[in-house]
Amino acid sequence: MTAFNSYDALMGTADVEVGIAQFILPPAFMIGFQFKLSKGNPANLEKASQAWDEAAQAIEQTKTVLQQRVSAISAADWTAKDRPAYEQKVQEFVTQLDILQTYCQAVSIALISFAWALMIYAIFAVAMGTFLAALAAVAAAALAGIITAGITATCEAIAATCLTVTLVATGVLAAAAQIAAMVFQGGSMLAAVAEAFNGNDQALSDFMTAQATGSAAALANLGQNAINGGLAFAGSRPGGKGLPVSNVDLDADRNANHTWNVGGGATVKTPGGTEITGGGHVKYGDHGFAGGDLSGGVKTPVGVGADGSVEYTDEDGIGQGKDGSVKYGANVSYTTPGGVPSAGQGSPEIPIPNVGGKVGIEGEHDFETGEGKVTGTGSAQYNGGDVVKGSGTVDYDGKGGTHTSGTVDTPGGTTKYGDETPPWDK
Repeated sequence: MTAFNSYDALMGTADVEVGIAQFILPPAFMIGFQFKLSKGNPANLEKASQAWDEAAQAIEQTKTVLQQRVSAISAADWTAKDRPAYEQKVQEFVTQLDILQTYCQAVSIALISFAWALMIYAIFAVAMGTFLAALAAVAAAALAGIITAGITATCEAIAATCLTVTLVATGVLAAAAQIAAMVFQGGSMLAAVAEAFNGNDQALSDFMTAQATGSAAALANLGQNAINGGLAFAGSRPGGKGLPVSNVDLDADRNANHTWNVGGGATVKTPGGTEITGGGHVKYGDHGFAGGDLSGGVKTPVGVGADGSVEYTDEDGIGQGKDGSVKYGANVSYTTPGGVPSAGQGSPEIPIPNVGGKVGIEGEHDFETGEGKVTGTGSAQYNGGDVVKGSGTVDYDGKGGTHTSGTVDTPGGTTKYGDETPPWDK
């Protein structure tokens, strides 16, 4: 965990500040809406960036080993005429690996760049929220007659200018996202074309297959974002949190083993203020039904929450071949109230800062090998973001062997205890 861990707390703080200001300054409503639409997960983007970078390094290592092994065969050991043809094929393959490595590096850079763009936007959001909260305090004092009443109109005009600035900043963030998308899409197309010119006859057909597969996920995500955009707009209004549905999740993804994972979920708020989340997915692959998952959670008006999930995967088909694996998790949490009624019971809530904590357990078990792990976690939170998070993991190999490790994460960095990779996986 790095400084990106402070992102949720920063955006949560901005939401609170703008939520207070919108009761006095109408333009703050649209500013809060822009903040809701612009939320992301830079910590996950950082992890993804690291994974792509590790892939690039693995490709570099593969190239080096391949070239070393070919050059290690002396001319005296291989004098046949087919040697030049073999060396040419190896060089073509190395060239294709060069192209793939460059693409992986470009994606890694694009992901970490967009993560930082999100982080910079979060800092901007807090600064804007703080300014609006102060501006709202001045406008409220003017309305109360404490200072010159005419200042209220000036404050609203300044808030309107703040909205224009926020729209520009949101547009810049959207442009950064488009650039990252262009690296993915355009880079993959250029890589496929380049590999086709260097002897990979399947590159273009594989690219088209990937586009067809990705279109299902894109359609699901577009539908999800369209729905959540409307919900975010409604929820940004004072009192909008009373809407029954506050968020939906739609998924249609296929992994490298040709297994589709299709499903979704939703978050609903009851009239009594209880928030209920539920969802599920079905897995289907080349060998038929391959498992699925269920998840659910509840958060009460007093701030006590609990959630859990279970997932079963058997990619060679349920009841066929090898046994599958299961993943599971459960958490309990408490968060102080995030708002107070503005004018009695049932009135729109004025946001306030909140703190909380969460403890949980998660694990996975492979029924075929007997291997698995169990992890316990605990965290302290501020405005929805982890301030401190600790975890401890016990890995087991199914033969009586165990291995322990742990981490303590803060916005300043991560302290690790033990090796995360158990000895039997090395």
